[in-house]
Amino acid sequence: MPSHLSSLTLALLVALTCNAAAQSASERPLVIAHRGASQYLPEHTMEAYRLAIRQGADFIEPDLLLTADGIAVARHDRALGATTNIASHPTLPSNIDQITFRQLQGLQAISRGGAAYAPPGVGPAGLRVPSFAEVLDELRALNASTGRIVGVYPEVKTIGQGLNSYNRALADAMLAELAHPRHGGLFDGRRGNVILQSFDSEVVAYLSRQSSLPVVQLSPQCPARADIPAIAARADGVGTQAAQADADCLQRLRAAGLFVHVYTLSNANPDLHTTMFRNGVNGVFTNAPDTAIAQRDQALPGAPPREWVAPARRRRD
Repeated sequence: MPSHLSSLTLALLVALTCNAAAQSASERPLVIAHRGASQYLPEHTMEAYRLAIRQGADFIEPDLLLTADGIAVARHDRALGATTNIASHPTLPSNIDQITFRQLQGLQAISRGGAAYAPPGVGPAGLRVPSFAEVLDELRALNASTGRIVGVYPEVKTIGQGLNSYNRALADAMLAELAHPRHGGLFDGRRGNVILQSFDSEVVAYLSRQSSLPVVQLSPQCPARADIPAIAARADGVGTQAAQADADCLQRLRAAGLFVHVYTLSNANPDLHTTMFRNGVNGVFTNAPDTAIAQRDQALPGAPPREWVAPARRRRD
């Protein structure tokens, strides 16, 4: 009995070591700053994105919604109550798609609080809700001044289901801003520094048809085996909950040629970062980029830095 247990333990240790070595030999998993460094500062503010960049994030992740006058802005919730001081402006509508960008700029961005996010009241006064254009301008300025590339991973936050007029307009606004001439082609996909995402399968398919950029299908559950061929036909990767990313999930998604990014990690359970890296995921959405980077370096010592070149994208009809 003791010899059987020691052999099993040795086999498990070898498997873990091989998995980590394989990850190190191919590509270091991405650290994706979920809503910026939202563990420490109010989410989706320029200050939270800048902190994530200082902490070393590979990508920042802005969720996008449209204002009433058609400006794409960085916000997760359609309702503004949890992340702005809209309650202090009772004459304004409470949904982001019902107010103008100018009206939105008069609001203060705040934290929703909780163990995974910055405490309420943290951060400097005057934090605003930025436009997607401002986010991209920040990344372009960073590249121009330092040569550093930080990727952007925008999500189309849908209202209603499918490719309705609002969701299509938001997707189009996002693509148009990425392609704007003032960026000089920085976000055209040649550097592998843009990944698009949505939970809505019709939006994912639309983005794939309209753009050569890689697209991720978000799913709260690891997709069933029967659903994977359809996902692989419209997407390059899958984003799923960390709790779903077991060995079987990773194996069946990778067998279809899909990369796997998991959400949402934070300092509420910091060791989950190490678990995900050792499991072999291709990237993590985290509210705490500093924690993720420290644990990635520990879990995968010697992993080479990311090369900013376009990934091979599967051909689609």
